[in-house]
Amino acid sequence: MGSGHPLPGAPASSARAALHTAGLELLSSVDNYLARPGLLGEEDLSRLCFVAAYFEDVFRSGQVRRFSPLATADGATGLGRLCAGVREYVVEDLARQMELAEGPFKDFRWLPDQARVCGPSFAGSTDIGGADADFILAGLLLDCKATTRPQRLGREEIYQLAGYLLLDYDDRYGIDQVGLYLSRQGHLISWHVNEFLARLGATAGLPKLRDHLRRHLRACARSTAAFSD
Repeated sequence: MGSGHPLPGAPASSARAALHTAGLELLSSVDNYLARPGLLGEEDLSRLCFVAAYFEDVFRSGQVRRFSPLATADGATGLGRLCAGVREYVVEDLARQMELAEGPFKDFRWLPDQARVCGPSFAGSTDIGGADADFILAGLLLDCKATTRPQRLGREEIYQLAGYLLLDYDDRYGIDQVGLYLSRQGHLISWHVNEFLARLGATAGLPKLRDHLRRHLRACARSTAAFSD
């Protein structure tokens, strides 16, 4: 945001500078909260996280979307204004999701820090231009879905889980289960890795599948590079 490089959908340069400052303040606020969890109330934390999601979307998409409040920022925009602009129904929705998570995530809260990985990337992430999952919790690869229509979840979400599992080429995380957490329903669905792969029709073991994927992706990259030359 503060680089000056072209950014589709971004506001004027003065607003970009203000948003860059707000983003730095947001990171500082998150660091302070992690160091002292009682520093922010649940409502303030929800607003902060919701604003953070707008910045994350810019990072992931490479643009400022029209619906984002970042698109209409001006030179006076600060973190306080962005947080104040988060609608009350959003705060209530997040509070409800946090309440629903109390049961399914209860045991995870007692895991040691090294067994709780947030936003893990994988040895093979760079082979597909970057990929990071939601959580790995004591060997459980968990992807969170906030859909209001869970019946519409299907092949795409399952293949996404499979992709993350296979991209862990070096078995860094020791993943032995995969699962989906439906945050608006409070339901956690998980499978042992062997069962999961069998349900997908896999006939080879996990190490061989990972090796096949690694070879395939890197062969594709070499072919693309050769074609470009």
